[in-house]
Amino acid sequence: MGEQRPLDALNGFVKSGLPAGQRRFFSRPDIVTGSYESRRFLAPATKDRPQTEFFEYHWAHLMQGNRLSDLRPTFLRVLLKPLWLVPRGLRLLWLLFWALVAAGAWALWVWPPAELLPEEDLKSWPLKLLGVLVGTGVWSTVLTFLLTKVGKILPGVLTNSFVDVVRYLDTSPRSYQVRHEIRKGFVELLKRLHTSEYDGKLRYQRVIIVAHSLGAYIAYDGISHLWGTMNNRAYKGTTEAPDGLQDVEVAAANLPSRGSKVAPTDQQIKAFREAQYKLWSGLRARGNPWLITDFVSVGTPMYCADILYTRTRKRFEERVKRRELPTCPPQNEEGLDDAPEAPPNYSYPWRGRQVLYDGAPFAVVRWTNLWFPCWPRRFGVLGDWFGGPLQLLFGNGIRDVPIHGNGWKRHIPGFAHALYFKFPDDRSPCSVTKHLDDALALGEFHLPPTDKQVAYALKLLGQAGFRTRKMAESHAELIDPRRSVPIGSSVQEWLRSLSRSEVSCLIDDLRRRQSQ
Repeated sequence: MGEQRPLDALNGFVKSGLPAGQRRFFSRPDIVTGSYESRRFLAPATKDRPQTEFFEYHWAHLMQGNRLSDLRPTFLRVLLKPLWLVPRGLRLLWLLFWALVAAGAWALWVWPPAELLPEEDLKSWPLKLLGVLVGTGVWSTVLTFLLTKVGKILPGVLTNSFVDVVRYLDTSPRSYQVRHEIRKGFVELLKRLHTSEYDGKLRYQRVIIVAHSLGAYIAYDGISHLWGTMNNRAYKGTTEAPDGLQDVEVAAANLPSRGSKVAPTDQQIKAFREAQYKLWSGLRARGNPWLITDFVSVGTPMYCADILYTRTRKRFEERVKRRELPTCPPQNEEGLDDAPEAPPNYSYPWRGRQVLYDGAPFAVVRWTNLWFPCWPRRFGVLGDWFGGPLQLLFGNGIRDVPIHGNGWKRHIPGFAHALYFKFPDDRSPCSVTKHLDDALALGEFHLPPTDKQVAYALKLLGQAGFRTRKMAESHAELIDPRRSVPIGSSVQEWLRSLSRSEVSCLIDDLRRRQSQ
């Protein structure tokens, strides 16, 4: 967000993301992004969490040359909308503007400028009305200019953030190259995380993306693009649908439809998220290289994407219908009927197996959205002006979490937008840090493998020439070199001692051996 310096946001986030007492992390050279300014933070494994590494995608250096005047077209578009369509954080400004316009019109009506119109013409209603309209138009133009200039006296973290959002979403030639470079850099970072190796094996087993403010737009674009290039990568010989696909579709069918006034229950969202994780594990077991399990958006203006991104709600819905803007849960596969009663279906047959289609990244990726709500709720004077709920636009599978903790600081008008990672020691049930810890779910990676995974791994071990009853020295090449090889113990017991993801990676390795 804004003009942050490298590692500033990452330091705050890591301290917030790691529980107190387990906040040991070390700085290492960045082996993925290629940036000399960036570093890789490594948190050693604990009994509750695997070894975790943190990276920062820094894009502020690409967003240079922004001008406060870039806000003017968006500002005018918001002012011309009815109040109920204006983002909550901007309603106070909308009311202030139109109150000043109304005050100016009233002043012109009561005290018309006699020096501009002859006295006899002041008694003419049409001419008087014309004078008021012309004067009001001039007054509105002056007000618009003054209000856009007010941003110069506001904290830079606010004006820079909002100007960055408008600039990134601008479709004019001036912004095209900037947006292209930012998206390209983030997608390349994700690709390197998926292919980075250690001692001949994939280095990472799971990727979580946390994005603040405009960063959530960038992350959303990156996830959507990368999924379209990786979702059908699976090894040959698998003909059945991946484990978890049917569970996701059933759980999605139980959610209220997107845009409805009925909010999903916590239990419905929990069931959908569990199914998403099961599907991710099923894809990994089949050889799919996709590592991203979670997307956490924090204080993002995506809640007014229909105004900032597509200009109108109608255009937003058209892009959703074309599967250009993925939702959570996804829309049905393109070839299926869009009727509301049509059951969820996110896959199609491809080369003898069921493959999720290109517009369904959030069939797998769980989405959590955190924000400091505005108060009063309808006019947004206090709190974060730029964050808000996303279910209405992006789907009822999103876990929307308004943050009601962290004391009076979350009510600071506008500036609360910059405080999400400033409460590392506040672990109270309603704090942003506690909700962030729940969303990251770092300890979840120790889920035991499924029976199908263990049976499949045993089958592949036998086909690769390894013993399937007792561990032998030959198994050492399949195990992390920092572990001891339990020679003589049961292979099945060893497999069950691993996490679900570790068994998925073992299956990946064995499948590669078969294909070589």
